Amino acid sequence: MRQQCTHVTKEDFIAVFRAAFQVSLTESNIQGGFKGAELVPFDLEKVISTLDIRLRTPTPHISCPGTVQEWTFQTPSNPTQAISQSSFIKSRVI
Repeated sequence: MRQQCTHVTKEDFIAVFRAAFQVSLTESNIQGGFKGAELVPFDLEKVISTLDIRLRTPTPHISCPGTVQEWTFQTPSNPTQAISQSSFIKSRVI
């Protein structure tokens, strides 16, 4: 039988919450929640069997001598790097 309760004091809350928690946290309730949210606990073997895994070793990027190296902008951290970048940019523009 349910009791009509419209107010719970702070002091009574923990005891009431613990009782409600223990009654509601059952295996069937948890499974029903997953099923209702369409979050079915997965079967690990089924998931792994559907993966298309192809192991391979990546090939290293080899630059040919005589090809222009790609340059990426990087903020110089000292005057030597600033001068080097400035000279490189000038040589590319002119």
